[in-house]
Amino acid sequence: MKIRNIAANIAAVLGCSALLALVPAIAGDHAAAGEDLGAHLIIFYDTDYIFRGVNYGENLLWSDVNVSTSLSDGMDLNVGAWYANVTDAAGADELDIYAGVSTSLGGLSLDLGSTYYYYPTDGGNTLEFGAALGSSVGAFDVSAGVYYDIDIEAAYWELGAGTSFDVSDTLSLDVGATLGNADGDTLTALTVTIGAPIALSDSASLSPYVGINVPLDDYEDAYGDDVFSGISLTCLLYTSPSPRDLSTCRMPSSA
Repeated sequence: MKIRNIAANIAAVLGCSALLALVPAIAGDHAAAGEDLGAHLIIFYDTDYIFRGVNYGENLLWSDVNVSTSLSDGMDLNVGAWYANVTDAAGADELDIYAGVSTSLGGLSLDLGSTYYYYPTDGGNTLEFGAALGSSVGAFDVSAGVYYDIDIEAAYWELGAGTSFDVSDTLSLDVGATLGNADGDTLTALTVTIGAPIALSDSASLSPYVGINVPLDDYEDAYGDDVFSGISLTCLLYTSPSPRDLSTCRMPSSA
C-alpha cells in the first residue's frame, strides 16, 4: 500500500510539472517581442521536508517551474509555482505561487517578493511578503531577509551565507548555511548543506546534496537534529530571444 501511495504521489508531482511547464509556451509572445525571457523546470526528491528549521515529514517530492524576464535595465521579474507532496503524510499536498522583483543597489542586491501557500487538502492557506538584501564578501555570498505572513501575523528573519568551488568543467561544490529567527523571539535552527551540481548538458544539471538541521533555543526542546539529503534535476525549458532555444531536458547522447 505504501508503494502504491508513493507511486500515486510521484504521478501527481510529474503531472503538475507537465502543467507548469506550459508557462514558457504561454509567455512565448513576450520572447517574440524581443524581451529577455528564461524558464526552468526543477524536479526534486528530499529525504525530509526541512523548512525554516522544522521537519514537516519524510520523503518529499516536489517540482518547480519559474519564468524570469527583465522589466528594465537593472530590474528583473521572476514568477513561478512550486508543488510538493510529503509521501509519508497522506493529503499533505502544497502549492506555492510566488513572484518577485530584484535589482542592484551599488554593491548590494535587493529582492522583494510574495508567496501564496495553498494547501488543497488541509486548508490553512496563507500569504507572505518578503524582502532580502544580498552581497559578496570575499568568496562568500551573504544575505539577510525578513518574511511576514499576513494571515498568521508572524515574521521570520533569516541570515544566509554560501560559496561555490569549481571541481571540474562539469562539477562544482556548493556549501551554504542559514540561521533563522521566529518573530524576533527565538532562534529556529542552523541549517548547513553541501551540494555537488553536475552539468549534464547546456540545458540540464543534476544536483545531489546532503545537509544537517540543528534546532536552537526553544526549537531545541521541541525538535531533534536531522541529517537529510536529496537530489534535483534542473532543465532549461526556454530562453529568448531565439525560438530555437526552446527545448526539452536534453541529456548527453550515449552515441
